[in-house]
Amino acid sequence: MSKLLIAVVQSDDAGQVVDALRSAEFRVTQVNSHGGFLKAGNVMLYVGVEDNKVADAMHLIEENCRSRTFSLPPEVLGGLEENWMPAEVTHGGATVLVVPLDEIRRI
Repeated sequence: MSKLLIAVVQSDDAGQVVDALRSAEFRVTQVNSHGGFLKAGNVMLYVGVEDNKVADAMHLIEENCRSRTFSLPPEVLGGLEENWMPAEVTHGGATVLVVPLDEIRRI
C-alpha cells in the first residue's frame, strides 16, 4: 500500500522542505497557494510514498518547517477594533494530510 502526503507549508519554508525531501530521494510536486484567514502565501506539497517511508518523509517535513507569529492585518479585522480578536496569531509549521493510495504509477 502507498500513501499520498499533502503538506501545506509556509512559502518561507517551502524551498528548504523540498530540498530535504529531494535529497532523500522523495519525489515532490509543489503548488503555490494562499491561506484564507491570514492571506499568507503557502505551498502545497504532494509526495507519493510507500508505507514504510511515511515516517521518514514526515520527519523531514517537521524538521524543516517552523511556526511564526504574525500581526493581523487591518483587512482581517474588517476595520473593527474588537477586544476579543487577538492582535497576533501563531501560524506555521505544516499541516499534512495522509491519504491512502491503491498504487503509484510513474509513467
